[in-house]
Amino acid sequence: MDIYNKVRDIIIGVVTKRYHELDIKTLNLITCEQPKNLKFGDLSTNVLMILRNKISEDINKIKNLITVDLEAISIFERVTYVKPGFINFILKKNIWYQLICNIKKTNNYGFKNIGSNRRVNLEFISANPTGPLHVGHLRGAVFGDVLSRLMTKTGFKVTKEYYINDLGNQIENLFQTVKVHIENKVNNTKKALKDGMYLGDYLKEIALQLVKENIDLRNKTQVKESIIEKILDLIKEDLRKLGIVFDSFISEKAIHEQGILDKVLSFLNKKNLIYEGILEAPKGKKNVNWKPEKQLIFKSSNFGDSLDRAIKKNNGEWTYFASDIAYHYNKVDRGFEEIINIWGADHAGYIKRVEASIKALGNKEIKFDVKLCQIVNLLENNKSVKMSKRAGNFILINDILKKIDKDIVRFFMLIRKNDAHLDFDMKKCLDESKENPIFYIQYVIARVNSLNKFFKEKQLELLDFNKKLFDRFGENEITLLKTLSLWPRVIESSVIYKEPHRIVYYLIDLSGAFHNYWSKGNLDSKMRVINEEDIDLTAARLTLLNCISKVIKLGLDILAIKPVEKM
Repeated sequence: MDIYNKVRDIIIGVVTKRYHELDIKTLNLITCEQPKNLKFGDLSTNVLMILRNKISEDINKIKNLITVDLEAISIFERVTYVKPGFINFILKKNIWYQLICNIKKTNNYGFKNIGSNRRVNLEFISANPTGPLHVGHLRGAVFGDVLSRLMTKTGFKVTKEYYINDLGNQIENLFQTVKVHIENKVNNTKKALKDGMYLGDYLKEIALQLVKENIDLRNKTQVKESIIEKILDLIKEDLRKLGIVFDSFISEKAIHEQGILDKVLSFLNKKNLIYEGILEAPKGKKNVNWKPEKQLIFKSSNFGDSLDRAIKKNNGEWTYFASDIAYHYNKVDRGFEEIINIWGADHAGYIKRVEASIKALGNKEIKFDVKLCQIVNLLENNKSVKMSKRAGNFILINDILKKIDKDIVRFFMLIRKNDAHLDFDMKKCLDESKENPIFYIQYVIARVNSLNKFFKEKQLELLDFNKKLFDRFGENEITLLKTLSLWPRVIESSVIYKEPHRIVYYLIDLSGAFHNYWSKGNLDSKMRVINEEDIDLTAARLTLLNCISKVIKLGLDILAIKPVEKM
């Protein structure tokens, strides 16, 4: 039961009955929200703000006509106008009764089919297969997994995909690194690693495994494939511990071997969209190593990019972008209607060129979206933990999960919007107080369970909720119901804007409302949930609190966090 969309539909119905000429674009601007201050009403709409700019009639006439029509609707107790153009509503109390009954009887309160089985390719992490996952991958990993869960629960057919960059210099450097370790092991030497090689004991362990397998170093292709396979096993194990399972792993090398890039280049060539030329020097800070070179170039500026982009270097090597063009063509070719990529914030400048390539290949109807994740600043003992990839001292996800439960890690990765910087305070994660929001949220479930247990021990049973019990509610209980009424809106907006942090924010707000209500019982005995002398009032309040617990569990399920039944 989405009260806000229901009332919005009523408002639009009233408006279109009076003003037939309004187009859908104008109607989409009309909103119905809960006002920030509930003293103004239960709901508020901007309808007059929209109409005053679209209709030539006097605004006072419009206001009078619209408010009169709305006052005639049976669900409104009161309709009031507030300058400069808002209409506020007080709903009849029976609406809140319908709401609690709906929450109580509906297993998936708040969820609806938004996606209509639309096929979505959601690609995230896609870290180079050169080592285990570290804290730099953590935020995008959780963000992608939770967004996938959220979209799946609202009617999308989501494929979670990991793109394996198994071509290029990094794989050659990886091979050379492991080769040194193998030779040191076999020959009992201590040959040092060269600049550009990868640090980390995990590569020594992989080298030892390859020695035991008696692998032939002369077969470079086989060795590379074996190294990548073993590192992918490490990555998959990290993901498993974090609660993430991918549906698909796609190899860059396979994209090339299957001739997909050749097919794409042939298509672009026929459309006269690639040419040999020399690009201008990169703007901004001067690169002393840059020199003008003839390259194969894609006309990405024809499709909204700021300039054309190289797809093949002067030395004959393909650029990463060439592989990306082929990869995204492959996504469309596999029947996906929507493509979502989750990248680090440092890839922001890459969005336009990939979008241009999708359009150039004739796929303008494909919805393409990129969500950027800012870096995570790891705090330990109130100090920032400095990390350097070159020095090989990145904090591994596996190291974090040895100290902190995966559910807590997942929660804190969504404590802020994805494109805002995030401080991950390991000490705060382990704090069992209201200063730790996940503890505060889980404590709601534990408290409600303790009330249910007490009620049962008294050999009492919750009656089927009815109007008689609802009528025992006062202003405090109705306020809680108003907070619960926002849940469907939170789910919908989280999906539309692809912002799962909204779920976390709501759970924090709902938990705060619960604990505030609970604390009133400590100050006033009349406000206590359990009143053995008034079983009806107790049953009514306990039903409401069980609805809060139910919604919190639904929210935690989106986050793939297990509810704590007692504390």
